[in-house]
This record gives sequence, structure tokens and C-alpha cells, in this order.
Amino acid sequence: MSMAARTTAAPAARQPTKLLADLFRQVAPGKRLVVLEIGTALPETVDFFADYRCRLHFVDLYNEKFLREDRDTLDDDALRDAFEERLSFREGSRIDLCLLWDFLTFLDDRALRAFNEALKPWLHPGTRAHGFGVHHLAIRLENVQFGIVDTETLSVRPRASEPMTYHPHSQIEMADLFDGFAFERGLLLPNGKLEMLLRSRNKAGSGAER
Repeated sequence: MSMAARTTAAPAARQPTKLLADLFRQVAPGKRLVVLEIGTALPETVDFFADYRCRLHFVDLYNEKFLREDRDTLDDDALRDAFEERLSFREGSRIDLCLLWDFLTFLDDRALRAFNEALKPWLHPGTRAHGFGVHHLAIRLENVQFGIVDTETLSVRPRASEPMTYHPHSQIEMADLFDGFAFERGLLLPNGKLEMLLRSRNKAGSGAER
């Protein structure tokens, strides 16, 4: 298991999830997983994955200077290069599960497209992702950090850092700008958030090390 050091986490609230169980229901028993989480390593998430044979990559893009301060000064190529540097995994790696949480709602069109292009080389036909969007663009998401308690329960904590600039996307925009994935299933939550499952559009066999 490969991961960053665990963070010291404040007490967390609980949020039910129905789609996370779907994500793991299709994981074959004993299958070795490569998991990418956009965020820091929370203790409950690390404990959850202790029951799986997996390699964990925690990449906290929420606090990157190139997104918070430099984004408007970078051209498209430089923005993609910055994402590629942060998503620099071992050669031949392919990601099985992506935990995106609400990260996509904090990327403007250019940044979302750059993140999409940087992520694509690490996907394979079976890659799936979980995340949150909004049903209506007027809805705002809280500045929180998610963790996994079990396949039916998420932990939710306020983020210590200031929120990033908010850029919600419609499903049509997502399909165009984040085209490494296709929308698989969505669940509308009472607060107007949309819980999402996504599946890689990659149709070619990778033959890569897992």
C-alpha cells in the first residue's frame, strides 16, 4: 500500500451514500486495485482500504498554488503540464478507481479540460470514478473534505483552507470538457447535490502493469 502520511483529522459528520456501494460491488474479491483520491489521506479512508489489496495515491489538488493563484497566468499547455506533474505515477500504472469528490466543481473550463487530458493516460477500459456535482448551477457546495467510513457511509469535515473559486458544470459541459469519462449513474440528494458514478471511455486494452 502506497500513500501519504495520515492527516490529523477533526471529528467528522456522517453522510449516507448509495452509489459508493455500486462502485465496490463490481470489484472482484482479491482483485488488486490502484486507487486515486483527489485529497489528503484521512484515517477512516486508509482504514477502509486496509481490507483491499491496493495501492493508494492521495493527490491534494485542492491546495495547489497553480490552481489557487497562478491559473489565470498559465496558458493551456502550462496548465496541463502542471496537472501532469502532480499526476506522475509509476510508469505503466493504470488507475482502477478515482475518488474525485467535489473537485471538478472548482475547476473552470480550461482547468477541467487540462485535468482531463492529464488524467487520461492513466485510465483503462474498466476505470470508474465517484464524485459530486450539482443538479442546478445555482446550487453551491460546502467547503468540506470527504472520507470513506464504509461503502454506505462517508465522513464529512470542514476544510481548513479557504474555498477555491466555484465553477459548477452542467452534465453537457462535463461530457464535453471531461470526456475521459462517461456519466454512468446519478443520484439527486436532498441538498441539490448530484452524487455521480462515471466510467472511463477508454476502449483499448492497456496491457500495462497494474
